[in-house]
Amino acid sequence: MFFFIQMSCLSELNSGPVILPSAPFSSCLHPGARFVGSQLSKGKKYNVEAVIQTTNLPEKTFYGLLTIEHLAEEIPNSTTFFEAEIISRKFPFTTGKWDATVEIDRSHWNELNVPSKFPDYYKDSFDYSALETADHVFMRWKEKFLVPDSTNSSASEHISFSGFYYVCLRKSTGVLTGYYYQGTSERFQLLELNYVPQATFSSFQFI
Repeated sequence: MFFFIQMSCLSELNSGPVILPSAPFSSCLHPGARFVGSQLSKGKKYNVEAVIQTTNLPEKTFYGLLTIEHLAEEIPNSTTFFEAEIISRKFPFTTGKWDATVEIDRSHWNELNVPSKFPDYYKDSFDYSALETADHVFMRWKEKFLVPDSTNSSASEHISFSGFYYVCLRKSTGVLTGYYYQGTSERFQLLELNYVPQATFSSFQFI
């Protein structure tokens, strides 16, 4: 879906405000990781929740659900299933699909300040092992389909899955920034999210 999302640094957990702790996060990419906030598109603001469902970090992928309230008048809530590719030797900076050209890739990665961290990122000789210990995790998020029963079939015509997000997560702060790309939509639609800390986790997967 194409839209502009902005997330608050304060979120609610167990009916109380949660402030990001001062200690750095080892990883925000774990099953159950939750991001909440709002979406602003064409002057309208929407409540949004993104939740990671499963991860396979050794294979540089994870999956999640993105829920948006009142995307259209006839859609009270819509939830989509998305797949994330973590930029790595397996999933390089060059997308090579979804109608993204090399020029489009570079313009979006440049917006995410990749050149300031990795000046040679666009070269075939780039050493992707440098990303393993970096504070920033670069990704692509691709919505795949509408979750059944999240909205009615007639309203689903308002939802498009042809685009995807270029994303950067800073692990030390839990701040995620991204830009949506879809050929016919508004360019550089900004995505800003903050990770909602949890008191305990059943498991961690580190990158």
